[in-house]
Amino acid sequence: MGNDKNSGEPNESKYGDATFVSLPLLKISTGKPLPGAIFLCLGHRMVRYRSKDDPIEPAEYDKLVFNRVRYIFFDEVDRMAFDRWVKNTEAADTALEPAVAANAEAAPIAQAAMDQRRAIMDIFSNPKDDKQVAAAVDVSKRVVTEFMRKPFAINNIQQLQRYAKGAVDHSVNVSMLCVFLGLRMGYSHQVILENLALGGLFHDIGKVLIETRSDGGLTGSDDPEMQKHPVLGRDFLDANKEIPNEVKLMVAQHHEFLDGSGYPNKLKGLAVYDLARLVAIANTYDNLISESKLNTIAERCSEAIEKLERDFESKLDAKKLEKAVKILRYSFL
Repeated sequence: MGNDKNSGEPNESKYGDATFVSLPLLKISTGKPLPGAIFLCLGHRMVRYRSKDDPIEPAEYDKLVFNRVRYIFFDEVDRMAFDRWVKNTEAADTALEPAVAANAEAAPIAQAAMDQRRAIMDIFSNPKDDKQVAAAVDVSKRVVTEFMRKPFAINNIQQLQRYAKGAVDHSVNVSMLCVFLGLRMGYSHQVILENLALGGLFHDIGKVLIETRSDGGLTGSDDPEMQKHPVLGRDFLDANKEIPNEVKLMVAQHHEFLDGSGYPNKLKGLAVYDLARLVAIANTYDNLISESKLNTIAERCSEAIEKLERDFESKLDAKKLEKAVKILRYSFL
């Protein structure tokens, strides 16, 4: 699956008697009924992908991301409906971040998070472009600089945490969580925090290299092919000399559990790199939030904390987990 449009602002294109308008995939909301049919541009022709009132589920969204789709299209007659739909989605996102909207000190951190989101989407869309990786490194360093400049501008990580509609949002959430938790756990050295930001942002980069099934679907997390993504991610980053070895270890080991039940190498105890243990906590926490069926981000966070304590004490670093739970609970209650 591909997409003929890969850069620039959304615009109109004529195909036969119809006029189609492009919309960046980043603006698509998952799980909500579409206001009109959407199309993909395949081989210079428009192919209907979803009908009006159909939702795009997170797994389908990731399928589009990992198949290098940057834009979807809709018929120009549905422009007003899609404009309202996008504005309502953006308004809902803003409503989840009230303190950021009201706090000028937090604005640079929020902007850096948005820039990270665009940077990781660019990599997922074109993983062969080394410039995209360099851009993601630069913006992740800026995230750390802004956090260190105003370490308490963000007291509540919910202010930056999105409902992860797919791998793009999840990657940014984990990166921001790693920096937030790292700072409050006492990791005060800027280089360490930068490595945590990059380890979080790149932890799932190997998924872009996973082979898709014959039907175009991604493999599940319990599938041996999907369980290769930490190694594929490390190998992908090996080609870029700007990426520190510490970051590659985090990417390779973020699914390893201390009891040996993780993957891909079933490492135990001290064999798991110290900072990879923190990425594993952030990754597990955000996954629990995404999987929750509760309505609000606060309810999902509370539930995720309870599950971290109850279900993962033997799997994750116990000392780091205890600190992380205290920080997370204090930060939003």
